[in-house]
Amino acid sequence: MNDEYISVLESSLLFKNISGAEIERLVHSSQTGTKEYKKGERVFSESDRPDKLLILLSGKLLVAKDTVSGKRLVLATIDQPGDLFGEVYPFVEKEEYDMYVETAQKSVVFSIGLDFFYETQGRDRQMIDQLRENLFRIFAQKAYKMNHRIRVLGAPGIREKIARFLIERQVDGPRIRMMPREEMADYLNVTRPSLSRELSNMVKDGIIRNEGRDIVIIDQDKLESYL
Repeated sequence: MNDEYISVLESSLLFKNISGAEIERLVHSSQTGTKEYKKGERVFSESDRPDKLLILLSGKLLVAKDTVSGKRLVLATIDQPGDLFGEVYPFVEKEEYDMYVETAQKSVVFSIGLDFFYETQGRDRQMIDQLRENLFRIFAQKAYKMNHRIRVLGAPGIREKIARFLIERQVDGPRIRMMPREEMADYLNVTRPSLSRELSNMVKDGIIRNEGRDIVIIDQDKLESYL
């Protein structure tokens, strides 16, 4: 593993309060591995066994699930180096995943075998305890984010979903950096044409305007009336 990827691990929430020397030792352990994936390749499928922790080192991933009719639902986008994904499954005694992860571009993933977390003695004991504590914080943060998405999906119509989505992403001004339309449609669980049509209607109604990859809120009060 190169120095760039080591730096990614050092900045990851999973390795908070863990020294660089301990990370180096873990990276060279027989219970870890690094793998490169091509664009469109699956990191794991729904029928795979969850037996490791997975961390994005570089690239972009889509966490998704297919409906019975074949529609893909994007549950999350993983694009920040150091982020974990699918981390709950190894700890809830599931025999297989019920979703899949696919690369949106060339990606590199680091894995830690689940057995590592059940070591009961040796010099890694303190590091394992810290990793478990960090995992608890990560689980709590992701549960909080999922609660936000549930609020968005609970909106009664497409415009209401878009309004909630925009306001959830708004930081300190009217300009919001957007994800690609296809990903946004999957996130909101609406069709791409329906999303594009409603966004165009909101532009015509003077609520928002498009500026490249950004959406700028023109009428904040009117947008919030759809909450």
